[in-house]
Amino acid sequence: MFTAGAGLTLVALALVPGVAGASGGGGCGGPVTDGAGTTVEIEDFCFGPTILRVAPGESVTFLNLDRSPHTVLGANATWGGYDALKKGHEATYGFAEAGVFPYVCTWHPGMVGAIVVGDGAGGAIETATADGPVTRSSLTDVELAGGGPASIDVSRSSGLIVGLALAALVAGLVLMQRRSRDQ
Repeated sequence: MFTAGAGLTLVALALVPGVAGASGGGGCGGPVTDGAGTTVEIEDFCFGPTILRVAPGESVTFLNLDRSPHTVLGANATWGGYDALKKGHEATYGFAEAGVFPYVCTWHPGMVGAIVVGDGAGGAIETATADGPVTRSSLTDVELAGGGPASIDVSRSSGLIVGLALAALVAGLVLMQRRSRDQ
């Protein structure tokens, strides 16, 4: 009886949508990408490009296109933040000095990226000041194609899977409780 309850609980947990697995492509399982520009798109649990190259003084906008919220937090938490970027939200950071500025999504292991400013040499990432080397320019909602502000959309199938997973979890817990009471 205990084994059945534990098995149901594990199945329930396995069905609940969770974090992206760690991998080289920023959590999405794809290859690491490298590009120039001023925008990092967050899609399919990936920062794209994984490595973005900008000139000193430029700002980089992180735009979340995923249904899942994400964060952008620089190494040693010296820039970025724990703010949830929901679908359609963006955050912009200015990079004043040359250097390499790695970052992660704190909610999804394996979602990693780096901003390479200038030639990549320098960058006092251990120094967090209002003047740099990285400063927040904005954190805003944007309007995606289709009109209206973007929102997190949970489809019927996702709701069904979550519901079934929770039902299996509750059933497993009830079975374990009965088992311990019967002993």
